[in-house]
Amino acid sequence: MSIWQPIADPSAGFIFRLSDSLRILENNNTGLLASVANGSLFVASDYSGQHKGATHESYSFLITTDQALGGWLPSLRDFRQRWLPDDRRISFKKLNEPVRWRALPAFLETVSELSGNLVTIMIDRNVGSFMHGGPDATIAAFPDCFPLQANRGTVEKMLRLASLLALILSGFRNEDQDSILISDHDEALDSHDKRECFARLATYITYGLTRWQKPAGHYFSTTELPFVPAWSEDVAAVPDLVAGAYCHMSGHLPAFLGREVWQLKVASRGYGNKRAHAICEWLASSRGALRHVLLRLEQDAMGEVRASAQAFRPRQNSL
Repeated sequence: MSIWQPIADPSAGFIFRLSDSLRILENNNTGLLASVANGSLFVASDYSGQHKGATHESYSFLITTDQALGGWLPSLRDFRQRWLPDDRRISFKKLNEPVRWRALPAFLETVSELSGNLVTIMIDRNVGSFMHGGPDATIAAFPDCFPLQANRGTVEKMLRLASLLALILSGFRNEDQDSILISDHDEALDSHDKRECFARLATYITYGLTRWQKPAGHYFSTTELPFVPAWSEDVAAVPDLVAGAYCHMSGHLPAFLGREVWQLKVASRGYGNKRAHAICEWLASSRGALRHVLLRLEQDAMGEVRASAQAFRPRQNSL
């Protein structure tokens, strides 16, 4: 039985193409995704590649449930007591610090035990705005989500994040299933007003994709808020690690090969970054409860934006 609920409307543009590519991948790979239908949906997100010189942006989402988290948190506590009892935070940027680097393999092994899905979307910097007409058109289309003087870069960033979150919710969530998003604290969500605007924007886009009439609640939060449990930072660290690694790996993984279904062997060396290499090796070899896939948006030689979906196949050491 398929887990992914594909978007049916091609007018959804980039989001439809991403959804359809995952539909194709799941149809050809039994057990690709884990069910997250039982309990409240829990989504943690982070992204990378907003710095100058990056060729891609990566948006990563960890999708699980409160029931799965309840069964997994004792393993996380055991990891913390043994490897990071001083409450140091795991993050891709801080892995060069020796204590965190030594703790990384045990952290990834612990993460593998969590039942859920890890979906990362990598977007080529040559891909244009997610809204025809760019940020000005976005502000005009969603006047209650952005002030007229809003920074245009922030508008596009919020639009992309809201669109991708809507993709995740429409693909995994049921209408009567409540959900919560935990995101890192950054410029798109660094104030109450921005979080309120982002919540409205994501709600509008999700409704456009699903046409849900009476959806259960969806709640938004960041790791910086005082009422968020301490373990949420470790959960949010997972998409942070993977988003950072995929940005460094972008030149080593295929974008699309001109066929609907394909496999390709990828060398497990030469990434040029030991942090990305370690996380890539985990993605390629992990056989735990956590499933993971990569979606990509790239321009082809003709300038057309195309989508692909990829997943590591550990037994054959290929994609």
